[in-house]
Amino acid sequence: MIYWDSSALLKLYIPEPDTPYFLQLVAGTDDQILTSTVAAIEILCATHRKESVGDLKPGGGAAAFEKFLDDVRVGRVIEIPYGRDVVEEARKLLKHTYGGPRRILIRSLDVIHVASAKVSGIKLVVAADARLRDAASLANMKLLP
Repeated sequence: MIYWDSSALLKLYIPEPDTPYFLQLVAGTDDQILTSTVAAIEILCATHRKESVGDLKPGGGAAAFEKFLDDVRVGRVIEIPYGRDVVEEARKLLKHTYGGPRRILIRSLDVIHVASAKVSGIKLVVAADARLRDAASLANMKLLP
C-alpha cells in the first residue's frame, strides 16, 4: 500500500501538467491507495475552487469528486480514519517539525496526512506539496515523485 496526500490524489481526477506521471504511478502497481479521511474534504474544496475560477467546466468539479468517491466505494482508495492515534502521532511529528534544527512550518492538514501514513505503517508517500514532503522526509518516509 502507498499513501497519497490530497495534492497528489487530485491529479488523478483533475488534469494538471504533471497528471500523466501520477496516472502512470497508479497504472504501474496493484497497490491500494491509502489516504486520510480529510482528503475527501480537501479534494471537494479543490474541485469547487478550480471550477469557480474557470479551470473546470461547470459541473466538472462535482464530476471529479464523484469519481474520487467511486474509487473509495470500490476500495481502490482506502481512507484512514482520523482518531486519537493520528492525533498522538501528529503531536510527535510537530515536536520535530517546529522544534528541531530544521524547522518546517507544516500546516494542520499536512501533519494529519503524515501522521496518518505513520500510524498505518506506510513508508512510501506520494505527495506534491512541498511542506508535506519535507515533514514526511523528516519522519523517514520515502517520497514519490
